[in-house]
Amino acid sequence: MDEGALKSFLYGFSDLARALFASPWGLALVGAVVVVVLLARVWNAARDRALACAAAGKRLGAGEAALVAVKELGSAIVGAGAAIPAILAAVAAGAALVAVADSLRSLEEMKANAERVRELSAVVRHLEGRYKVMDVRVDSVTGGTTTLSLSYYASDGRDGPAASETLSIAGTDIYLDAVVCNFAYTEIAGGREVNLAVPYRIFSDRVPESQGLPLAVSGPDGVPYMYERAENDIYGLAPGVYRERLAELVSVMGDDAASRREGIVRSVYGNAVHRRVASGDRFSVWVEASGGLSIKDSLRF
Repeated sequence: MDEGALKSFLYGFSDLARALFASPWGLALVGAVVVVVLLARVWNAARDRALACAAAGKRLGAGEAALVAVKELGSAIVGAGAAIPAILAAVAAGAALVAVADSLRSLEEMKANAERVRELSAVVRHLEGRYKVMDVRVDSVTGGTTTLSLSYYASDGRDGPAASETLSIAGTDIYLDAVVCNFAYTEIAGGREVNLAVPYRIFSDRVPESQGLPLAVSGPDGVPYMYERAENDIYGLAPGVYRERLAELVSVMGDDAASRREGIVRSVYGNAVHRRVASGDRFSVWVEASGGLSIKDSLRF
């Protein structure tokens, strides 16, 4: 038997043993099987006695049937008592197999978790640095409402923006809000101070944070465009693994409870940059290596 088949046998046996002897429904099923076996044994004995009585021209009475049942149950108990050493040996062997299966599973989980941590660490290293997230153009400021054209950029070497949109929001003091994930002192960060920021909404002096407008910074898969990388820029990981682990990382970055439960992110907090705008303004929003946002002026048009 090869290693894979042996593991499959051990895991299957362990799962079956736990299902039958470590759960209420499993114990109920085992008990039902024992009762059915005993009833079948009593039924067969009673039927044999009834046939013998019929051959002798007699009829099996209720009292005699009860005696047959008691005798069969007693015989079953005696047989079970005689088989106790064998039963105990089987239980001990089964418990040993379950323990071996649990140990193998624990080792495999530790190995898989170590590999997962290594892969997540590699992803975080790819995301560190300073890069442009978006260009913002103020199309108009009319009647206290600001209309903005936003162009979002990926870091995968493509020409031009990855996506764009136009938003209108009441107010002239614009705030670009980001969620910042802190990886300090975690196994993912390797003891380094690592902060990653993802801008995700816009609010203003007239629109509170809770009613801010969402930014289309992410693609259909939910991964921010700025985290996308060209395959030849990915090192230490297969491109498919990078995308898989990146999606996993992003899925918990915006959820403080999930990030703490997963042990990936130490803390999650907000960070906003502010700009008072006028019609014709143009500026870019950058993510800094420190994990914050910054605004860089562009030429007016």
